[in-house]
Amino acid sequence: PPIVEVDVKLIEGIIVKAGSTIRLPAIMRGLPVPTAKWVIDGEEIKSERNIKIDTDNFSTVLSIADCTRNHTGLYILTVSNSAGSKTVSLNVTVLDVPAAPIGPVNILEVTPDSMVIEWRPPKDDGGSPVMNYVVEKRESNKETWGGVSSGSTSTRLKISRLQQGVEYVVRIRAENKMGIGAALESAPTVARHQFEPPGHPGKPIASDISEDSLTLGWTMPLFDGGSPISGYIIERRHKGGKWIRVNKTPCKDLRYRVLGLFEGNEYEFRVFAENIAGFSGPSPVSDIAKPCRPITVPGPPVNPKVKDYSCTYADLVWIRPTRDGGSPVLGYIVEYQKGGAEWEKVNKDDLIKQCAYRVKGLTEGTEYRFRVKAVNMIGEGETREVPESVIAKDIVIPPEIEMDATCRDRVTVRVGHNINVVAYVKARPDPEVTWSKGESVLERDKRTTLTNNFPVVQMRIKEATRADHGKYTLKAVNEAGEASATITINVLDRPGHCQNLSLTYVTKNSCMVSWDAPEDNGGTEITNYIVECREPSIRAWSMISSDCTNRKVKTKLMENHEYLFRVSAENKCGPGPATETKTPILAIDPLQKPGEPENFHVSDIGKNYVFLRWRKPDYDGGSPNLGYYLEKKAKDAEKWEKAHEGVLKETFFMVDKCVENHTYQFRVQSTNDGGESAWVSTSDILVKEEVQKPVLDLKFVGTVVVKAGESVRLEAGLRGKPQPEVTWVKEKSTGDNPRISIDTGHDYSKFLLTKTKRSDTGKYVVTATNSAGSFTAYANITVLDIPGPVRDLKISGISTDKCRVVWDPPEDDGGCEVDSYILEKCETRRMVWSTYSASVVTSYCNVSRLVEGNEYIFRVRAENKMGTGPPMESKPIIAKTQYNRPGPPDVPEVTKVGKDEMTVVWAPPENDGGKSITGYILERKEKRAVRPISERRMKVTNLIPNHDYQFRVTAENEVGLGEPSKPSRPITAKDPIGILKVVDSTKTSITLSWAKPVYDGGAPIIGYLVEMRDKVQMEEEGWKKCNTDGQLVITEFTMINLDERQEYEFRVSAQNQVGMGRPAKLKDAVSPKEIN
Repeated sequence: PPIVEVDVKLIEGIIVKAGSTIRLPAIMRGLPVPTAKWVIDGEEIKSERNIKIDTDNFSTVLSIADCTRNHTGLYILTVSNSAGSKTVSLNVTVLDVPAAPIGPVNILEVTPDSMVIEWRPPKDDGGSPVMNYVVEKRESNKETWGGVSSGSTSTRLKISRLQQGVEYVVRIRAENKMGIGAALESAPTVARHQFEPPGHPGKPIASDISEDSLTLGWTMPLFDGGSPISGYIIERRHKGGKWIRVNKTPCKDLRYRVLGLFEGNEYEFRVFAENIAGFSGPSPVSDIAKPCRPITVPGPPVNPKVKDYSCTYADLVWIRPTRDGGSPVLGYIVEYQKGGAEWEKVNKDDLIKQCAYRVKGLTEGTEYRFRVKAVNMIGEGETREVPESVIAKDIVIPPEIEMDATCRDRVTVRVGHNINVVAYVKARPDPEVTWSKGESVLERDKRTTLTNNFPVVQMRIKEATRADHGKYTLKAVNEAGEASATITINVLDRPGHCQNLSLTYVTKNSCMVSWDAPEDNGGTEITNYIVECREPSIRAWSMISSDCTNRKVKTKLMENHEYLFRVSAENKCGPGPATETKTPILAIDPLQKPGEPENFHVSDIGKNYVFLRWRKPDYDGGSPNLGYYLEKKAKDAEKWEKAHEGVLKETFFMVDKCVENHTYQFRVQSTNDGGESAWVSTSDILVKEEVQKPVLDLKFVGTVVVKAGESVRLEAGLRGKPQPEVTWVKEKSTGDNPRISIDTGHDYSKFLLTKTKRSDTGKYVVTATNSAGSFTAYANITVLDIPGPVRDLKISGISTDKCRVVWDPPEDDGGCEVDSYILEKCETRRMVWSTYSASVVTSYCNVSRLVEGNEYIFRVRAENKMGTGPPMESKPIIAKTQYNRPGPPDVPEVTKVGKDEMTVVWAPPENDGGKSITGYILERKEKRAVRPISERRMKVTNLIPNHDYQFRVTAENEVGLGEPSKPSRPITAKDPIGILKVVDSTKTSITLSWAKPVYDGGAPIIGYLVEMRDKVQMEEEGWKKCNTDGQLVITEFTMINLDERQEYEFRVSAQNQVGMGRPAKLKDAVSPKEIN
C-alpha cells in the first residue's frame, strides 16, 4: 500500500502572510507507483494561474504563489494505488489585514461640538484578532483626514471638538498584527443640535404694581422646538428706549417679580423662551406699566392688652400695626363695651397719638371689654380686641422686692464715697418700707437719705466710713403680706494697727522683728507689711522692707547701736497706722551656755584604747570660743577622771592607757565663755581587741570601658580588723603583669593597669583577707580595639563576570559591634588593590563586572568604631563558568510498543555538569534514516507501522546540551500482541487465540490478561477479567456461560515483571454461535 511522509509542522498547521508563496511538499512511496490528489473544501485542486502541482514517482508538491485570505483552509492529500490509499490533512492559515468594518456607521447622537458613532466589527479579521480601530474625520469640503482615536477595540466612540454648523465625514479602519485594513466611511453629518429653538411666549401682563416693583406673567410658547423649555429671559425698557435684561438666570416659572423700578416711570416688557437649541424670538411687547405707591387703610394694632386696672380706671397698651396701608398712622381710637352693651368710643374728639391710654370713669364691679384701631389719611383700619375682659376693682398684691443689678448681694465702696442702694418694691396698696442694720432701724439724718418712689426704693449714705460696713435689711409690709431682702455693704479703708510687735534673737549684727495682723484689715486683703527702724538720736525712719508678706523679718544691725522699730499693714487702699516699739534695743551678742554635744559614740576599740567621736552642739551660746571636756571612769570606780589636758577643740579623741578586758564609761560636755553644758555619757564599754571580717567597697558600678593604650584605675574602700591583706588578680590568668601596680592603705586599695591591650579584657578579682576571714569582689574591664581578621573567607558562584564572596565575622570584634566590612579586589597580573565596597553590612557580597579569563584575589577587613582590622585574603580565582555540560544518559529503553507509538524511558546521566538537569532532548530515527527528529516527550507517536526505530537521549542544563546517549536497539512499530482471532464458538462459549508479542520489553512474558465487555458499554468502561482462576501462560482461552443474544468485545494484554502492556483488541464484536 502507499505511504505518505510529510513534515510534522505541516500536519500541525502552517501560517503564512498574504502575498507570499504556500509550498506543501510530501514524500510518497508504494508499488505500483501511487498517484496524488489535492482537495480543499471538497473540490480537487488543479494547476492554474498561481496554483502549481508538481508530482513525480516519489513526491508531490503543491505551490500557491501570491496567496490571499481565500487560500486559508484544510488541504487534503490522497495518495492511492491498486494496493490502497493514504490520506493526510494539512492546515494552512493565510494572515492578512482585516476587512472593512460592517456598515453603515450609525450616528447615535449629534450636538454642536460632538457626535457619538457606532459600527460593527469586520466580517473577516484577517486571521488574527483586531487589536485596534483607527477612526479619522474630515470636513466634507476638504480632502485631508485628521486622527480622532486609536488604541481601542470598542465599536462605539464619542468624537469631540467639532465646529458648530460644519459638515463632517468619518471613516473607521480595523487593525491587526498584519496592519490596517480597508475603511468604512459614514454619511456626511452636520454638527448641530437635533432640536429647534422654541416659539415666542405670549404677551406679558403686569399685575400687583407697587412704587418700585411689579409682577409680570405670560403664557408658554405654542411650539417648544422638540426640546423642553429650560427657562425664560425677561427684558424691560423705558417707553421707546433700549431693551435691558432683567433676570441674570433664566426664570423657570410663568411669573416673575420685577424689582428696582422707579416710581412714576413708564415701562414696557418682553419675554424670550430657551431650550437646548437656543432662544426663541421675543414675545409681543406688554402694555405700558407705571409703578406707583398703593394706599389702603392701616392694619390692626398688634397685641393690645390691659396693663393695669383699678375700680375707676384701666391702662391699655398695644403695638403699632405691621402695615400702615401706604400712609402714616395718624392716631388710634379706643372703644369699650360695658356689660354687653353697644361699643362706645372713649376718645370721641381727638385721636390717641401714643400706643398706650388710660380709660377713666369706670364703674366699680362692672365688667368691661376693650378694642383698638388705627387711623390714616384713608380712614379707620381694622379693629383688634383685647382678649380678656376686666372687672373694675382694686387689686391687692403682696410685696415683692427685687434689688437693682448694681447692688445685688454685695456693695463695695471706699471710705469717703457715697453708698447708694436701689431696690424695686411691687405691691398694692403701697407698702410701708423700713431699712435696718443689725438690730437698729435706720432713720433719716444728715448722712442718710431714704426715698420711696414706688416701685423704686432707695437708701443713700453720704461720705461712708469704715463703721458703715455690715449687713442691711430692707422690709416692705402691706395688708396683703410682707417681704424682706438683705444686702452686705463693704466699706474699704486702710488697715488698723498691727498687734503684738516684738523683737527676738538680738545679736550684735541682727535681730528678728515679729508681729500679729491688725484686728481690722480695712475690708480687703492685706497685701504686705512695711517695716522701718531708726536710732533714737535720728528722727528719720529707714526702710527695712516695704513688701514683706510674712509677719516676721530678720534685719541687719550695727554692733553697739540702739534701734527703734515700727510696722504698718498695707492693703489696696494704702498703708495703715504704724505700731512702734516703746524702748530701744542694743545690738550686742547675748552670752549663754552652749548646747550639749550631739551623737556621742564609740568609733573604734583596741586592745588598750577607745576612740570616741561626737558632733558639735546645735547652739553655741553666742560665743565662738567653743570647746569640750572628756572624762572616763572604770565601772567599779566612784569618781570621774579627766581623759586629757586642757580643752579639746576637735570632736574626736582617742582615750589610751585603758586596761584590756576592763569596763569603762565615758562622758563629754561643751564649754564656752558663758559656761558649760550638761554631760553626755556612753553606756558601759568593754575594752578588748576587735576582730572584724574584711569588707571591700568598689568605687564604681558596672563595667569599666577604655580604649586600647589607655590606663585603668580602680579603687576599693577597705575595712577589717586586723588590717587585711589585699590581692588583685585577673581571672583565668597565669603569671605576673608588669603593667599592673597595687597600692593598699589603712582603708583603701588602689589598682592601676597601664598601656591596656585587647587581651586585658576580662574579670578581675580583688580579695581582702585577715584572721577573721576573707572578702572577694569583682571588676569587669573591657578594652576596646580594632576588630580581628574575618574567618573562613570563601569564593562561590564564580562565572564569567561575577562571583560571590562569603566570610564569617571575626572571632574578636574588638569589644564593640562590627559596623561594616571593606571588600577589596586585585588582578594577579597587576597586583594593585582597589576598593570594591567600603560599606558592606552583611557577611557576603556579590561582586560583578569581572573580566572573563582574568585571575582575581579578594581581601576583606572588618571595621568598628575603633578602626579597621587586619585583612584576610582569598585564594586566587579565575572569572569563568564553573559548570560543564551534562554527560550522556544511559541507553534508552522502549517499555511499550504499538503500531504507531512507543514509550521510551531512560536514567539520568551520572554527571550533571554541576547544575541541575533542566530537561532532555529525545531523538528518533528509522533504521535506515539519517535525519533525527527532536521530540521532548517520553511517549513517541505518529510512527509508521512495521518500521524499525532507534532512540537516543541528550541531557540539557543551563550550560547547554551534553553528549547524546548510545542509541537503543531497533524496535519494530507493531501491536504488542499478535493477531487476536476467534478459533471456536458455541451457543454459550467463544475460544480466542493469539500470537506472542514481538517485543517483550526486555523481560520474559509471564502471562496474559483476557478481558471482555458488552458491546453497548462506553469507551474504556465495563471491562471484566475473564481468566480469574490463575495466571494464563498459553496463547488461547475459552470464555463460557455467554448469552447467544448478546454481542461481546474482547481484548488481551501481555504481562512481564515491569507491568501490563498495551491490550490487543478483537476487531469486531462477536456473538456466541455454533460453527458448522
